This record gives sequence, C-alpha cells and structure tokens, in this order.
Amino acid sequence: GQLPPSSGRVAVLGGDPARDPGLRTRLAYMPQGFGLYHDLSVLENLRFFADLHSLARPGAEQRIGELLARTGLRGFEDRRAGRLSGGMMQKLALACALLSRPRAMFLDEPTTGVDPLSRRAFWSLLGGIRADGVAILYATANMDEAERCDRVGLLRDGCLEREGTPPELTRVEGSVLLAVDGEDIRRHLPALRTLPGVEAAFAVGSRAHVWLQQRAAAAFEAALRTWQPALHTELVPPALQDVVLRELALEAGHGR
Repeated sequence: GQLPPSSGRVAVLGGDPARDPGLRTRLAYMPQGFGLYHDLSVLENLRFFADLHSLARPGAEQRIGELLARTGLRGFEDRRAGRLSGGMMQKLALACALLSRPRAMFLDEPTTGVDPLSRRAFWSLLGGIRADGVAILYATANMDEAERCDRVGLLRDGCLEREGTPPELTRVEGSVLLAVDGEDIRRHLPALRTLPGVEAAFAVGSRAHVWLQQRAAAAFEAALRTWQPALHTELVPPALQDVVLRELALEAGHGR
C-alpha cells in the first residue's frame, strides 16, 4: 500500500492492501537486515513495537511474556539488541513481528548470515507459527529452505517462472539423477559431461550429481565401466537445488 501498482492487482487475506487500511494490522513483515534498535534492550524493543501497534499495556505485557518464552529470549530481556548474536537478533525481530498476532507474515531472507544451528532453531519457530494458522511468505535463495515450504515459486528477472509443491518442481520428465562416487571425483567432472546422455554434471560434497537422459542410462553405465570402472553410481531422488543447477547449466551451455 505504500506505492500504487503500475499494473495488475494483489490480494492479501482476501483484501486489497491499497484500499483496506485495516488489512495492515493483520500483516507482519520481517526484513533481511536487522531492523530494530541496537541501543535498546530486548524488552525495550518489544515494548516500543507494542506501542507502535497501539496494544494496550496489560495485554501487551502478557503477549511479550509469551513471545519471550516462545523464542527462547527469556533471561535476555535487559541485553541490548546490538549485543545479541545473529540468531538471537532474528528471534527478537520475529518476536516483534508477532506482537500484533498477524494472520500473514512476509519474511525477506531472514536467515542470511545466520549459522546453521540458529537457522534450524528459527525454522522450528516458524513451524509453530504455521501450526497456529499464520500464512508465511518466505523469500530465500537457499534451496534447502525452499524445500521446507508447502509451495515454492521460482523467480527469474523479477517474474514468477514456475510454482508448485517441492515434489512437483523436482520432477523432470525423461531425466534421472545419478550420484557418482569415487576418488577425486571433481577431477572427473569434465570427462563425465562427455559421456552418452549426460545433460549436466556438478559436484555435491564428495560426490558428483549427474543428470542423465533416461533412455541413455544403459549406454552411460557401459561407457562409465569402460572408462572408469572404479566409479560407482546410485540413482538418487533430486532435490530442488539439483533441478535449479541443471536448468542453469543447460541455459549457460555448460551441461556438457
């Protein structure tokens, strides 16, 4: 509702945010960067945002207590926000966003720069929020995070290219994904790309993931046994990251 749309329309919770000011009270936004006040304590930040939402003080204090317990921030009420770890900062930002009991939340890459343990804890919190019936729109460049969502939309150049459930988006007709194991597998990647039926090949940890035309599987296995019999293959279910890397490789002409 801050800028008029140049074209089209958007509906959130069945309402038009440009025409329904009351809709904003049911929405919450959490930016990528920490948008709270570093010189205020955890409790002061929460009380400040409660005032911004015009929450009555008795109810606000009860809600703050609930959110401190839920996010694991109880015991840190007097710590300045600027002295929190990255993961705890994100928990505080989430608590502030939840103060008004929103029905829909918009999160912009909230775990950027957060360590893996804190990221898992954050997603555990989101699972509880989702169970409460709150809709979550989550922007991320992390495919592991995207796979946790009910539906995923893939954006390219600002446009929605595809959308669906993670299983729908990881289904590639006519192609299969093989994991190839062997010593110094990265050294073999250029040669793997030249074998029959290979669409794309890239390193994933200590293995290579090879996208292969399904009809060429037998020819690929025969060529691999002749060239490098010490390499072992295994059919694996593709992850969303595998599908995206395949598309990027094919588009750039680097698949083979």
